[in-house]
Amino acid sequence: MEAIRAFENSAQITEIKSILRELFLSMLDGLQGAWTSFYEWLKNVPLPVPPTMLKMFSNNKANFILFCLFVAYIIYANVKAYRAFALDKKRAIQNGERIPEKNLMRLMWIGGSAGAALAMFLLRHKTLHKKFTVTVCILLFLQLMIASFILGFLGFWTFF
Repeated sequence: MEAIRAFENSAQITEIKSILRELFLSMLDGLQGAWTSFYEWLKNVPLPVPPTMLKMFSNNKANFILFCLFVAYIIYANVKAYRAFALDKKRAIQNGERIPEKNLMRLMWIGGSAGAALAMFLLRHKTLHKKFTVTVCILLFLQLMIASFILGFLGFWTFF
């Protein structure tokens, strides 16, 4: 025990501790300066424009085409998720080859959470699995928020 204390109090260890302390304090000063600069920049940023006034392009036709592509993708992802859940339910009843859960989860993550939720509650499939019920609710909420932002960014709300 004495040897450890003697080693900890040696001149070399004390010097290393001093150097590390100075390095840590300089890093802390750098982070504080970076935070102060970021905060000052953030104070000067103008307030964001509401999504209803944003448009990606000034061309309404381009916005409308992007909107149609986005909606087509969302419909495709949700139909694909619904069909996968329905097929898995059918195979479960017939004791056939099942669709792996990771594939069902992947379909929910790529935008098919509404179709998955519809299949889960209409077909009563995977509703006892907490992993699926919680994930589908969270993803549905997040995907609705993201879709609303994207539609606002494309100027969809100005089409009406």
